[in-house]
Amino acid sequence: MLSPLRVLMVEDSEDDALLLIRTLRKNGYEPTAERVQTSEDMTLALLRQPWDIILCDFHLPGFSGIDAIALAKKMNVDIPIIVVSGAIGEEMAMDCIHRGASDYIMKGNLTRLGLAVKRELQEKEMRARQKKDEEALRQSEEKYRTILESIGDGYYEADIDGNFTFFNNALCRIWGYPPEELMGMNNRAYTDEETAQKLYQAHNKVYRTGEPGRLFDYEIIQKNGDRKVIQSSFTLLKDQDGKAIGFRGIVRDITDLKQMDKERQHSLEQLRKSLEATIHAMAVTVEARDPYTAGHQRRVADLAYAIALELHLENNRLSGLRMASTIHDLGKISIPSEILTKPTKLSNIEFEIVKTHAQAGYDILKDIDFPWPIARIVHEHHERMDGSGYPNHLKGEDTLLESKILTVADVVEAMASHRPYRASLGIEPALNEIIKNRGILYDPDIVDVCLRLFREKRFNFKA
Repeated sequence: MLSPLRVLMVEDSEDDALLLIRTLRKNGYEPTAERVQTSEDMTLALLRQPWDIILCDFHLPGFSGIDAIALAKKMNVDIPIIVVSGAIGEEMAMDCIHRGASDYIMKGNLTRLGLAVKRELQEKEMRARQKKDEEALRQSEEKYRTILESIGDGYYEADIDGNFTFFNNALCRIWGYPPEELMGMNNRAYTDEETAQKLYQAHNKVYRTGEPGRLFDYEIIQKNGDRKVIQSSFTLLKDQDGKAIGFRGIVRDITDLKQMDKERQHSLEQLRKSLEATIHAMAVTVEARDPYTAGHQRRVADLAYAIALELHLENNRLSGLRMASTIHDLGKISIPSEILTKPTKLSNIEFEIVKTHAQAGYDILKDIDFPWPIARIVHEHHERMDGSGYPNHLKGEDTLLESKILTVADVVEAMASHRPYRASLGIEPALNEIIKNRGILYDPDIVDVCLRLFREKRFNFKA
């Protein structure tokens, strides 16, 4: 089956044109041909439709093969031109090739025409495929670059030694260097020695394990001397054969975030101090009404805090427990002072009045927006594991761990300290009380920790 072939013939001889068509058919082609003789006709033909090949005579009246080659080049068409002419000499033939012709064939010997056409069509197809691939690559690179420039974060690629080989504009902005200075720069140029060593170790680990690097915060020094805190993550960069050739990473400027966090921490510290001052004022208010128990809340807070440390409570819960312990008897401001300071044993009615202090303390604190459950801890500090406590007869599983810690600390300190109606019972009777009721009234783990503090770690109440 003959292959279709669109042929533009620059030829003044119709007989020669027919000869070329017959030769092409003998070589397996079915030509669709148009013959032109002038520059104007050739221009129109090139504009009218695409052509597979141009067969061009060298000598035409008023229009030479050189002119035809120049016209095709001017119109920027990728069409092979084969000069088919009589004897023009080797020098003239080479001139045609240098000007853009693909080949030269003598009219008197057309045996090479079929092979020449086949070769030129194959090369044209290869050029078209290469052009298509290059355009696809260009579009891919453009898309890649567009994405990199739109993310806002810095992107970089570096060789095995840590020298920049590629980066986006965001990285230049973060580093404060122009691209021409940043290219090839090593991390030792923009970090101190300690940071550079940490970066080396982090990249070396990625190189050895192949695992992506974890988020890594470090400080860089910009060209103008300013310092920036950045957060980086990076992975190994490999070639097509899987060989490690460097690293690629994403960096983010977190300087402002770090500053905001620092300011937030400062605000929290100021708030904590304000809360502590408020709590202290509350504690002083209670002690002013009940001078016989002055220091009781502070000593309970010290013991509760020590127990919580042994139980490995996190710092935030430790702070909440200490503050709740410091004002756990706040509700006593609602109790008549003559009851609080009575030097003899309380009557049943008086004791019931004293028991209201847990609820009263809760009512005072419940609407204050503490970052800890202080009101609840105060409310529950007289509850017991078996539900025999007050005010709500809650059992162990229904109360906070902090409340159970405060319960034990409160009992031990109260029994070991002087009261208006009795002298101090001493620490051993207090410890015997929690031993006797371990798992009944008091949480067993908390009891064990409390005993260890006094008997092994020599905990003492401060005066």
